[in-house]
Amino acid sequence: MKIVNNQQSFVMRFFIVAAMFIVAAVFSSCSHDDGPNYNTDFVPSRTVMVYMVAESNMADYLNSDIKEMLNGLRQEEFYPNDRIVFYVDDLGLPRIYVADCNTKAISLASMELVKTYDPDLNSASAEQLGEFFRFVKKNYKADSYGLVMWSHGSGWVSSTYSGDYAAPMRKSFGIDNGKNSTSLEGHQMNIDDMARVLEDEGGVDFIFFDACFMQCVELAYELRNATPYIIASPAEIPGAGANYETMVPAMFRKDYVDQMLNAYYERYCVDYTTGIVISSVNTAAMEGFAAYMKQVIAKYRDSLLEADYTDVLDYYRYGRRDGYSYTLWGKEYPDYYDMRGVMKNVLSEEDYAEWLEEAQKVVTYLTAGFWYSGYPGGFRTYPIDEEQCCGMSMFVPMEKYDSSIPNFREDYYSSSWAQDVWEN
Repeated sequence: MKIVNNQQSFVMRFFIVAAMFIVAAVFSSCSHDDGPNYNTDFVPSRTVMVYMVAESNMADYLNSDIKEMLNGLRQEEFYPNDRIVFYVDDLGLPRIYVADCNTKAISLASMELVKTYDPDLNSASAEQLGEFFRFVKKNYKADSYGLVMWSHGSGWVSSTYSGDYAAPMRKSFGIDNGKNSTSLEGHQMNIDDMARVLEDEGGVDFIFFDACFMQCVELAYELRNATPYIIASPAEIPGAGANYETMVPAMFRKDYVDQMLNAYYERYCVDYTTGIVISSVNTAAMEGFAAYMKQVIAKYRDSLLEADYTDVLDYYRYGRRDGYSYTLWGKEYPDYYDMRGVMKNVLSEEDYAEWLEEAQKVVTYLTAGFWYSGYPGGFRTYPIDEEQCCGMSMFVPMEKYDSSIPNFREDYYSSSWAQDVWEN
């Protein structure tokens, strides 16, 4: 509040005292023992871990997102034990910061540094993620834990990084180039390794992937024992990612899944016009869904592998240019078809209706009828036929992938989903 200096002294003192009272109330709002000002819609004790793998061009977005997160901690009335613990690996040494609603920092530079890793480490490794987990759970105990995985991503496709940049790389989450540069050539974290570490460390109440292509059935199945909920996009997301000023309060609410979806949706489908596909997966339903899908695939296997998917919603635009596919380095790009589009394209009307009922037990989604892609040929939006969209992608292991370098079909059949659902 700005006080104009031409007011009478009594009025001046009134406003000054009132302002001081308001400020005191704000800064003590998450430290009262009786908690009269707490938002009762919030979880009283939650630690959200934000794992930021930014040793790549993602370093360009890191500072702005952290500023948004710090602002988000001041948007609502948090409890004393609600906090964010940041793991940051940008163009310097990996390090850990912590913040809560009493944190006065407004940027990364002014945050409380609690640990620095020296020498530099590979943050795109499941082992390092596990070390971070153990550090947080030892030092910042809470009744509930959430995890934000912040970096590049490409779903189920596993990493074959070997330091040979002449070969095309596959990745699932994160890029750590080991050079403290913005290069996109580096290590990536395989999803099966991620799942193993998260399960070993007791899991989390939700995983939010602020990364492209991470809402796919193969990944959700792999992580089914690591978290009850996955919030992610099956498609590309704009580089700015979530609006954390609204996303942070959403992550601490009791109805956090719906609130997080709404926060992401608002940024790109209301505030901006780029569009987004964002969904949540209930992983508790994944095993039952896998058993059901095994029956569907057994019945329609040949049709699935031989169908024409030209008009099916495909989130992976890298392999598409002006209506036809092309290859790079001798590789056929992996298609990330929306599951609903695939099933509608192949199943009988009766079987498709049954499939839709089963899918709705697993996934909810929000979309505005269009979505964003940076490739090929620049940024653009694509319309969505809602009859083809459930908000979760799937891979169809067609023979064309046998000629890819590396062999995507061979890699796919090594995944848990393919082993349990497809008969190879």
